[in-house]
Amino acid sequence: MAPARVNLPLLPPTSSTTCSIMSSKDTSPHFTLFDSSMTASNALNSIYSASRTKRKCNLLQQFSRTLITASASAPQGDALGNNDVQFSSEAALREMMLQSNHIPFFVMLPMDTVTMLNTLRRMKALKAGLRALKLIGVDGVMMHVWWGVVEGEGPKSYDWSAYLALVNLIKSAGLKVQASMCFHGFSKASENCNISLPPWIMSIGKINPDIFFTDRSGNRFLECLSLSVDSLPLIGGRSPVQVYQDFLESFRESFGPYFGETIVEVIMGLGPEGELRYPAYREGNGLWKFPGVGEFQCYDKYMLESLKSYAEVHGKPEWGQVFPEDAPSYNQLPNDCGFFQDPHGSWRTPSGELFLSWYSGELLAHGNKMLNVVSSVFRKDRVVVVGKVPGVHWWYKSKSHAAEVTAGYYNIEGQDGYDKIARMFRDNSAMMILPCMEMSDKEQSSEASCSPEMLLLQIRKACSRHGVPVSGQNSLPRFDDVAYSRIKNSIHRFDYPFIPRLAVFTFLRMGESLFYAEHWRLFVNFVRNMDKDAVWGDRRDGPPFEGGQNRTFLGISYLEEQGIRLQPIY
Repeated sequence: MAPARVNLPLLPPTSSTTCSIMSSKDTSPHFTLFDSSMTASNALNSIYSASRTKRKCNLLQQFSRTLITASASAPQGDALGNNDVQFSSEAALREMMLQSNHIPFFVMLPMDTVTMLNTLRRMKALKAGLRALKLIGVDGVMMHVWWGVVEGEGPKSYDWSAYLALVNLIKSAGLKVQASMCFHGFSKASENCNISLPPWIMSIGKINPDIFFTDRSGNRFLECLSLSVDSLPLIGGRSPVQVYQDFLESFRESFGPYFGETIVEVIMGLGPEGELRYPAYREGNGLWKFPGVGEFQCYDKYMLESLKSYAEVHGKPEWGQVFPEDAPSYNQLPNDCGFFQDPHGSWRTPSGELFLSWYSGELLAHGNKMLNVVSSVFRKDRVVVVGKVPGVHWWYKSKSHAAEVTAGYYNIEGQDGYDKIARMFRDNSAMMILPCMEMSDKEQSSEASCSPEMLLLQIRKACSRHGVPVSGQNSLPRFDDVAYSRIKNSIHRFDYPFIPRLAVFTFLRMGESLFYAEHWRLFVNFVRNMDKDAVWGDRRDGPPFEGGQNRTFLGISYLEEQGIRLQPIY
């Protein structure tokens, strides 16, 4: 029997203290236009911090008028003149610090909120769900903008009607929007979703199937175009990158008035499921199952030509004639194939190193093209440009990192495969999304050498070095306190104070399961308490974190030096 469901909306607004502070007379955001030199961090500050900065200033002005004695027994009930609500000075400070440490919290909408027929599904439930999220303090939602839906009728024939209706619905609920540009298809029975690429693209693919990623056996991956054709004029005289740019410009023209106020992020689809990777592990089609290392996806004719040219440029034309003969199949383990076998696998040989340098370099170049396009289209708009990197955590503890390597990340023992990726995000002023925030090593298979924790730490260190802000997501829909505790720890990482906390977190996802009574109770508690660890953790003041991002607006030790002894908020 399914768990009991709650009737929505079921919760009152947040406490009177929070509501009155949030309702200062002028809370309208004050934005600056972005230019090509603006970093993702500056864009984030402009988008997410402007409105609450004004509220904090009001609180500081009010607080400065309040007499505070240098003792723990400061008079209670000081009037701050905020909607005639009585606060103690300490309560006002606590609230101010929570606001200044707030992590923008988003919830992903169902994948099929806009259907393949370009209509909205479950309107009544959607409205109730949006209202419920707003009531508990969620900042916004992520919506999937499907290429196959909007441009399904033909080239440059864009129909934004369903998405305009959806954005207005979200705006009326008082929520913000992360717009995820999905230049891929998605088909998964467990998600009850089947979205394809535009039919006219599929027709081109029937004539020229090499526009799709291809494995060693000739299986075509039909859910996105191969990165090998990014710049080739194969789509009615346009290249895929030009097609994507035209799509983005149409989105900008149609939704420009919502930028900054409602639409605050544009997430660029970079590959399978929107991630910057090869489809080395193909879920749902029976070819791959965990923890197989996956297969190289470089057997379309354009990839073959690219490798040949790369080998010739590097003075080894013979190495460009054939691919590694001992390359793995989808479900092999590292030591089951010659390529990744330890200690004498082909990945350690000069020809193997050339192949992997080319394979990973093609992915890096693709990511750079895609992020450059989205950054150029929205360079003067009040939105944050974002891209997503996968969390390939199985075989991370092995020397070859085989699953990462087949996905396009040359992250072997002694070589940081994510440093160039972080630098590329920095050069395009983009924020990076990382998944797996709910995962811990102890929950994973030791036989598969899994380590989501070490993987995320490595990538976040690279982002910190290059000043790239990081947004987090959970990978699996979980509604338990163990996962929530892990997410909070992943957000703040007090154990590594040199790593900036997450800039944004997006929860996967809104749906029927979220609103089961017990799931909803735990989720509400998670949302309303997520920021408190940032204020009331054990960490004291210290130097700014690497990358210039500090975690508190007023340090706790500074307040204690002034004789103000604050108590945790319960």
